[in-house]
Amino acid sequence: MMLESALEALLLLFSWPYIIYPIAGTILAMVFSFLPGLNGATLMALAIPWTLGWDPLSSLIFFGALVGGGTFMGSVTAILFNIPGTSPNAATMFDGYPMALRGEAKTAIACSATASALGATVGVVLLIALIPAVRHIVLAVGPPELLLLAVWGLTTVALVSRKAVLKGLIAAGLGLLVGFVGLDPRTAELRFTLGLEYLSDGIPVIPVFLGLFALAEMIDLHASGKKSVADRDVKGAMGGSTREGVLAVFRNPGLFLRSSLLGTLIGIIPGIGGTVASFVAYGHAAQGRGGERFGEGDIRGVLAPEAANDAKDGGSLLPVLAFGIPGSESTVMLLAAMTLHGINPGPELINSELTLVFTLIWSLLLANWLTSIFGIGVSERFARLTLVPARLLIPVILVLVVLAALVQRASYGDLLLAVFFGGVGFAMKRLGWPRVSFVLALVLASLFETNLHLTMRLAETGRFDPMTRPVFLALLFLVAGTFVWSILGRLRARRS
Repeated sequence: MMLESALEALLLLFSWPYIIYPIAGTILAMVFSFLPGLNGATLMALAIPWTLGWDPLSSLIFFGALVGGGTFMGSVTAILFNIPGTSPNAATMFDGYPMALRGEAKTAIACSATASALGATVGVVLLIALIPAVRHIVLAVGPPELLLLAVWGLTTVALVSRKAVLKGLIAAGLGLLVGFVGLDPRTAELRFTLGLEYLSDGIPVIPVFLGLFALAEMIDLHASGKKSVADRDVKGAMGGSTREGVLAVFRNPGLFLRSSLLGTLIGIIPGIGGTVASFVAYGHAAQGRGGERFGEGDIRGVLAPEAANDAKDGGSLLPVLAFGIPGSESTVMLLAAMTLHGINPGPELINSELTLVFTLIWSLLLANWLTSIFGIGVSERFARLTLVPARLLIPVILVLVVLAALVQRASYGDLLLAVFFGGVGFAMKRLGWPRVSFVLALVLASLFETNLHLTMRLAETGRFDPMTRPVFLALLFLVAGTFVWSILGRLRARRS
């Protein structure tokens, strides 16, 4: 039944005129995601009115391409200029941009493209395999499991700041404090807002990313007197190679598969999203051998978050298709588009409309592969943007940062916040304070605090028994293993 439906959907997708829709959707998503601050969710919101007159199948194929088509392109600006196209691509900056500084941008882009396509494939394979068991998976994850997931992510702070552990821990503490600004999840009272209404909803992460990395790097580029990002002139030779970027994924099969699995499983959990998936995968990669090189241009720091980020798309479709529960901005828009075209998610859809389900899945996968093939094909041209003279590049990047800060919420407060964190990021870079630790804690702060209070409440009411929660025990083992691994690693380093 599933095999027949999958084959029928695949033939339908590649038939005329339906093949037009994934190609058009992919191109639009690529352009939107390449521009900082714009993402697939924004494009989908704009596209919903356009597609009201379309038939359900065409609209489903089109929106599937919008979900999958923009995930990779956001990593290009993250690698080239330290500007994440979308917030999940922020983790790619930590090692992708240092590679660009060494003149190896095309290696990083090729690695990102390959990890994205193969990660999306793993995500889709797992999605298909888990469709029969989706109910049990979703119900097995609750506040205690999400709390441990956040704790596991936070345990990597020491690992990603090995050269300045104390500074890294302090930066992480500050990141948590910034993440706690806004409403208290227990009492719904405002805290740390300094009386400013702007801060009542918390600190938005996009302006923080733009300031800490993009603005800070442009200030540093100007202050350092470098010719360009790669510190070469336009006629200079580029280092690295596209081939090495592609092969890097196959040389690290274990890390790739683990990151893809992490991304898929985190994507299944409603409300978590790709940002947490990519940061957790990056932190996991930093636990391996040679983790002290992370943050300095280790290609594994590009591979892991990009594989997880694209794999999460497959996982995020599971709760949408099975229960109509969206887990991210993109899936919210996808659910809205499906409902408007009379497609009602739920067990009935999976049981009786499998061909429709597989059409959406194949469209998402095709879009991922199209963007990645394009990325590999033009990695050389993209990489040469790092040779643009600094005097020409800096004004363009500043304009992009301003637009990216304003486009999401049209708030001048976001722009001022980006400028403030631009100064903070520049100071942290010059003084040797790890920005990765700050951002990692900021991203995980809300997930950690909310689920900490919920878990405590479950324990107070006698509704929390760890021995009856296998996922909780597995995550507890991972957290403990991370601590032990970190301690053993430091002991080995001292002996050597």
